[in-house]
Amino acid sequence: MSPKLVDKTEKINEIAVAALNLFAQKGYAATSVEQIAESAGIGKGTVYEYFPSKEEIFVHAINNWIMNLINRMVEMTRDIEDPVERLKSFIEMVKDVVNADEPDPKKLFADIDQQTFMPGGAFYKRRQVIKDMRSTFCGIVMDILLDGVSKKVFKPEIARDVSRIAVNLLAYLDGICMHYLIMEEYREFEDQVDFYIKGFVNSILV
Repeated sequence: MSPKLVDKTEKINEIAVAALNLFAQKGYAATSVEQIAESAGIGKGTVYEYFPSKEEIFVHAINNWIMNLINRMVEMTRDIEDPVERLKSFIEMVKDVVNADEPDPKKLFADIDQQTFMPGGAFYKRRQVIKDMRSTFCGIVMDILLDGVSKKVFKPEIARDVSRIAVNLLAYLDGICMHYLIMEEYREFEDQVDFYIKGFVNSILV
């Protein structure tokens, strides 16, 4: 019987998923390669066949997680005709990420920030990865806003400053998400976001 061929991409993703769950539970610093290997059901040496370090595992796992979120957001909003409902759907998905149980985002978001700004951190010399992720989120919001302008639902002047408006909206969401991840008052978080978005939408409607 010939040996089973291993799909390299599939194995990399299996390790990344196992690692992401551990990072969410324990945090980056408290997670070891041995624990990742055990969670993935493989030996530590096998992990190193696919990743040279825990740092590389973290980068890959976070990138996969965020890109999967982005892909779901694009998929679930692209066929919504009403720009207002499309924007609200995007916001609902952001709220769902904060309220998620698996993986719990609290330690993940804290680790992303730490590993981005701390010298020697996993993303410290890879800030372009984080910038690309944020640019993609910004692109989703810009597309929704410009769609609203083209359909004469949003004010035409929105198109002139669409990039700034999208960045400011995402900056608000970043800040309010981090605040309530620390406070762990999720019901109030949803109410606050709904309050802000209602005012934001009203300010850009024709």
